[in-house]
Amino acid sequence: MRNRREFLSKTVALAAASSVPQALQAKDGAPPKPLRLLILGGTGTTGRYYVRAALDRGHRVAVFSRGRTPANLPPEVESLIGDRNSDLDSIKNRDWDAVIDVATFGPGWVRGLGEALKGRIKHYTFISTVSVYENPANNAETTEDSAVLAYHGDVDPYSITQEGEYYGAAKVLCEQEAQKQFPGRTLILRPGYIGGPDDTHGVLTFWALRAEKSGPILAAGDPATPVQFIDVRDLAEWMVRLIERQATGTYNAIGPERPANQVQLIDAALHNAGQARDVNWVPRAWLGARADKEFWGTLLFWEINKGYLTRISNRKAMANGFTTRPIGRTLADTLIWYKQLPPDHQTGIVTGFKKRENGPGFEEVHASWPVYLDHEGEALAAWKAAQVKKS
Repeated sequence: MRNRREFLSKTVALAAASSVPQALQAKDGAPPKPLRLLILGGTGTTGRYYVRAALDRGHRVAVFSRGRTPANLPPEVESLIGDRNSDLDSIKNRDWDAVIDVATFGPGWVRGLGEALKGRIKHYTFISTVSVYENPANNAETTEDSAVLAYHGDVDPYSITQEGEYYGAAKVLCEQEAQKQFPGRTLILRPGYIGGPDDTHGVLTFWALRAEKSGPILAAGDPATPVQFIDVRDLAEWMVRLIERQATGTYNAIGPERPANQVQLIDAALHNAGQARDVNWVPRAWLGARADKEFWGTLLFWEINKGYLTRISNRKAMANGFTTRPIGRTLADTLIWYKQLPPDHQTGIVTGFKKRENGPGFEEVHASWPVYLDHEGEALAAWKAAQVKKS
């Protein structure tokens, strides 16, 4: 089955590739002459990797930010200070070969940027999200042409400046505004879960660390549930290559290249740690029915998002030079990054997610490793006891 699946994947990719320019089919070649790039949001968690990828390809980079977040940017990066809400003076009279917009949540920022630059850029990249899709769990496969959300909020969407209840629908409006402001020059990337070093969600970080601990491991849900994410470095490197080619259009930025599931993810983490495999799978319903169900969101991450983060097609991206590193490498590098953090930042992990008491969305549930392992042991013992009682 594996060879047949690979054959079908290659057939689809070749058919798609035949409809795009030859330049877009090359995965990686010598970069063109250095480009002048402006990155808005280049001091954030993912933005730093976009800066690094651009510099590695020999491009000249300027970063626009409020200057409140320690950037730790290389000395060759130009720092431009301003505010997307009220102060774009530092970029108004400048021009760039390309602009990368990393963390914009409302169309007003896109419109303001377009008005400030007034056609003085050759290419614009907007980092969107797979959250734009309307009920993707109903799709056998979600492609770039699948239905997207409509905005139904009471607030003027052009006043939105941060992530909120209508996050996905607001991103759709951002995409549409980008096409208006930069017609024929817009590249839209829709990533899902972004993992790797600096993984703030902690799902991959959790498994990389848990594999190093001894004792039986509790896992939840269907072992065959697909796992989809994008290593932040793969996203950044591919994006820069697309910009070099002045690629336009919309792409799902989802990995890995080869389909993977929860078993393969955990096995890769155990292999990296040199630990024997002792994984005990419990049903999602059983774990979700416990009084401490909010504690287990990390274990249930892929199950909760089944259909949302597990059926996103990356065929179009792969036909346009998209590549990913192996899951084991992402896990290993994530572990290296984590262990280089200050000791006081290594004391806790993200174990789950709970609804915010005030406002929309969810917040992380944290625990120390001793607390987590005690909790895990108790839950696993309860599961095993329940199975004995049934028999």
